[in-house]
Amino acid sequence: MSKNTFTARPASRPIWLIADSRTLGGIETHIQELATALKTSRYDVQVILWQDYGQTHPLIARLSAQAAPRTQPVPVFVLDGKLRSLLRLARQMRPLLVHTHGYKAGILCRLLKPFLSCPVVSTYHAGETCRGRLALYDMADRATACLANATFAVSHSIASRLSRPSVVLDNFTNHLSQTASQGHQIAFVGRLSHEKGPDRFAELARQCPALQFDCYGDGPLRTALEQDSPANLHFHGMQQDMTDIWPNIGLLIMPSRHEGLPMAALEALSFGIPVIATEVGAMSRAIIHDHNGWLISPDEPEHLYHWLKHWFALPAEQRMNMRQQAIRSVRKNFSAEAVLPALLAQYSLVVNLTPAKLA
Repeated sequence: MSKNTFTARPASRPIWLIADSRTLGGIETHIQELATALKTSRYDVQVILWQDYGQTHPLIARLSAQAAPRTQPVPVFVLDGKLRSLLRLARQMRPLLVHTHGYKAGILCRLLKPFLSCPVVSTYHAGETCRGRLALYDMADRATACLANATFAVSHSIASRLSRPSVVLDNFTNHLSQTASQGHQIAFVGRLSHEKGPDRFAELARQCPALQFDCYGDGPLRTALEQDSPANLHFHGMQQDMTDIWPNIGLLIMPSRHEGLPMAALEALSFGIPVIATEVGAMSRAIIHDHNGWLISPDEPEHLYHWLKHWFALPAEQRMNMRQQAIRSVRKNFSAEAVLPALLAQYSLVVNLTPAKLA
């Protein structure tokens, strides 16, 4: 059932963060940041992954490596994709609160709430319009929002599509860089799928043959993009950890057609990397035009070229100022210190929160 086993009930009841996940993406990065922030704030927290997909999930290593001083690593339990395993672990661990992320985990836990014997809250991350089987998941996910004790969304547009009033809570990052990146790469970081607009990034590279472009991520469009990409666009594939890569990046391009509040944007800003992005989802909450990046209309991707040229035309002093503004904007609005209190206040409306004692 789980890669961790227990022979006795824990002394305190944990907060569960649960998702059905194959690899590392925006939702998983959010779970990592939230788990780390809760642990640092002395709450007992556990991450539950619905199914083992044949390889060690990167969250296990990352949550172990990022254990806060004087705290233990966040336990990660990997189930076998069966309801009885989830219910058995719930009886054993007696979670205080279940916080779901993503389609499958949200639907299942909200339907199973009477058997989990604790409140269930859900965060909605996806801003895109789904097709095929995912469209059915998305419809069921939104329709069952009314079964949760509370629902959160990372943008107002996502909240407006749910079947109950929801609280908009920003994503956040625990990483607060002290020095801005001095890298020079022009980068795309994210899933290579239609809603993220990697084809627009490839077109931008084609327009600027004298510049180097770097793409970090994987997804259904990768094969087609690689087959038709210009010589100055390099694909680096999925990265399990971007920590050592961000300092090489000088400018992040996010030409998405649909978004929530992407973790990649917050991570880039935290390293002092300005962002050129389409104004979709909650992007305008993170990117302040001509301050820490630039926003363009999602229907006018040709403007990416204009702001890219503008960035290279800026004097070195103005570039450094933008980098510093990027770091300050994350520290002020998208750090754990800025966002976690609002989430804990929402938790407190459905359950009695008591921080665990430090070991």
